[in-house]
Amino acid sequence: MVELGEAAYGWSWEENKLFEVALAAVDHKHPHRWEAVAAVVGGRKTAEDVHRQYQILLQDLQWIESGSLDHNLNHYNTPM
Repeated sequence: MVELGEAAYGWSWEENKLFEVALAAVDHKHPHRWEAVAAVVGGRKTAEDVHRQYQILLQDLQWIESGSLDHNLNHYNTPM
C-alpha cells in the first residue's frame, strides 16, 4: 500500500527521514553533496531529486518562519 505522502510527493516517510539524517551528516561544502545525500536515501532518488527536496524544505521553512503558518491547532485537541 502506498502512503499518502508518497503518493502525493513521491517520497515515503522513511525516505524523508533518511533525507533529513543525510542533510545533517553530509557537510554542506562537500563537493558532491547531493550525490552523497541521494546515496544515503537509497536507490530510488537521484542527486537532482534530493536537491529539489532540499529547495522545497527551504521554502517550507521560509513560509513557517514568515509567520504565515496558523499556529492555532486547538481543533486537533478536541474530543471526537
